[in-house]
Amino acid sequence: MRKLVPAVAGFGAAFALLTVPSTASAQSSHTSVAQTQSVHRASAACTSPRGKRINASWGDGNVSTTVYFNNHCNQKRWIELKFVKQNHDFFWKCFSVNPRTSGKKKIDNSMPDKVVITKKKANCPA
Repeated sequence: MRKLVPAVAGFGAAFALLTVPSTASAQSSHTSVAQTQSVHRASAACTSPRGKRINASWGDGNVSTTVYFNNHCNQKRWIELKFVKQNHDFFWKCFSVNPRTSGKKKIDNSMPDKVVITKKKANCPA
C-alpha cells in the first residue's frame, strides 16, 4: 500500500512517496536465503597523470576469480594474485594491464589470499 504524504507543510504541492508494508507481506511464512559473495577492491596511484589511479575489484568465486580493472595511468601495470593451497603452499597468477584501458580477466583459481598492483612484474615467473 502506498500513501502520499506532504514532505513539508509550507510547500503545499510537494509530496514524498512512502512505502508502507502490508500485513500480508510482513507475515509471509516463506523465507529465502540469499547467498552473498564478498567483493574486494584494490587501488594504486599513478606516476602520471598525477592524481589518477588504477582500480581493481574481484569476488570470492567457487571455481575461478574474475578481476575487473580500470587503469587511468599512462603506464602499464601488473595485477598479481596469490593463491594458497590446502597444504599451505602458495602460487601466484599475474597479468598485465595496458595504459588507459579497462576490462576483465578470468583466472582459473578461486579465492585469492592476496592481490597486489605493481609497476613491475615481481612475484610471477617470466
